[in-house]
Amino acid sequence: MVKVKDIAFGRLRSPDLDLQEKFLTDFGMTRAARTKDKLFMRGTDPDHHIHVTELGDPAFVGIAFHAHVEEDLHTLSKGVDGASAVEEIDEPGAGKRVRLTDPNGLQIEVIWGQETLDPLPVPEHRYNWGYKHYQRAHAGQVRSIPREALRPRGFPHKQARSNDEMVPGQSGFPDHGYHFKS
Repeated sequence: MVKVKDIAFGRLRSPDLDLQEKFLTDFGMTRAARTKDKLFMRGTDPDHHIHVTELGDPAFVGIAFHAHVEEDLHTLSKGVDGASAVEEIDEPGAGKRVRLTDPNGLQIEVIWGQETLDPLPVPEHRYNWGYKHYQRAHAGQVRSIPREALRPRGFPHKQARSNDEMVPGQSGFPDHGYHFKS
C-alpha cells in the first residue's frame, strides 16, 4: 500500500477544446499548456495543472494523485495486478506515473516529479469587517465583491465510488489490491 500526498488533476474529454477553455477560464482557471488534442489548465498554486481535457466524446476519464516519493510508483507497479510500468509522462508538466484502472473502468494515475510553476498572484480585496483598523476608513461605504471569477488554488477534494461492497477503513476502493489514503 502507498499513501498519496494529494490530488494532482482530473482528466476529462470534450469535443470542443476552445469551448472547454472558455468555460474553465470563466471558472477562474488559467491555461498552463495546450496541444492539438489536449488542454491543461491550472489554478493559482504552483501545480503545473489541475485539470486536463482531452479531445473526444464527453466523458470523465479519471483522476491523478501525487505520490509522496518516487519509490511509491515502483511499489504500485510491481505490487498491483494490472498496474502499468513506471513511465515518463509525455505531456506538458512531465514527471513519471503509474496507471491503474479502478473497478468502474476509470483511469487512476499516480504521478511524481511533475514540473511546478510560479504561483499566480491572487488579488487581495479589503472589506470593512469593523475589527481591522485600516479598513475603518471605509465605514459606511458599500463595498461588494468584484465581479470576476474566483481563482481556484488547486484540486480540493475527491470522491470515490464502487459498485462492490466496501471494506471498512478503506478510502473508497474495495479490496482490489490498491488503496489510497490522502
